[in-house]
Amino acid sequence: MIIGFNGNLLYNERVIMFLSEDLKMDLLYKLGIFSWFGFFLPIQKRLEMIKEAGFDATSIWWEDEEGEYTVYKKDFPAMVKDNGLVFENIHAPFNDCEDLWSQTASRQDRFLKDHISWLNDCAKYEMPVMVMHVIDESELNEPNLSGIKLLDKLIYAAQDLEITIAIENTRRPNFVDVILSEIPSPTLGFCYDSSHDWLTSKNKAELLKKYGSRLAATHISDNDGVVDRHWPPYDGIIDWDKVIDAFPKDTYKGFLTLETLAKEEDQKNPPQSFLKRAYERSVKLCRAIEAAEKK
Repeated sequence: MIIGFNGNLLYNERVIMFLSEDLKMDLLYKLGIFSWFGFFLPIQKRLEMIKEAGFDATSIWWEDEEGEYTVYKKDFPAMVKDNGLVFENIHAPFNDCEDLWSQTASRQDRFLKDHISWLNDCAKYEMPVMVMHVIDESELNEPNLSGIKLLDKLIYAAQDLEITIAIENTRRPNFVDVILSEIPSPTLGFCYDSSHDWLTSKNKAELLKKYGSRLAATHISDNDGVVDRHWPPYDGIIDWDKVIDAFPKDTYKGFLTLETLAKEEDQKNPPQSFLKRAYERSVKLCRAIEAAEKK
């Protein structure tokens, strides 16, 4: 057994760090993981563990964290940096993301105001990318012109701030397709979510293949084909060869980042055990992309 949690946590952390450095030698991409990975721990502790597991970067949901005490989002960038990680991007809250397509001026104004404030946060704290949803629970089947025009205003604001907006494929992949085809701005990129793709797309990996040149972030995870489980790669039914075939190996220079959560059985073990497995799966996927690039 490589690692046994025998009460000697310091020893285990050193072993994890040693193995992680060995695994990541000469990887094509630096590796990241979302800061929430399924264990109820203070964010400071989660960041420490992410670094110890070998990851290079993290991304964070852009709201204050509530717990025994509140951790304010304005403090996240320094915490990430102090733990030796890169703050890859923020994930904008998406509770009211359907307001983008509203015909009500007050809802549109609120949408624009909120997202511009988050873009300003990105610029203030030197975070280069804001990931956002453009549709979630709405029954709207097609984008409308008013929403495209509103998104255009947001892109102009992002351009002035030198921030990239990455729209994520969610319940309606056709929205991402329409938006990226209608708005060719380099300020507007694509956040590819593999789990959403396999749950909602008829043609798997088609968006990744079509818009790979605009890939700005990844949310890599696996599922059972039924629910968005957020499992590590190779734990579910996703055809990773298909993802790898579509992946923009010649143009993408960003992080290969997981958006994964521990399963119920993972919760019975220390979080370091889950992070170790997540990291190893990241390396496995990265090596597979490298092998495909060399063919």
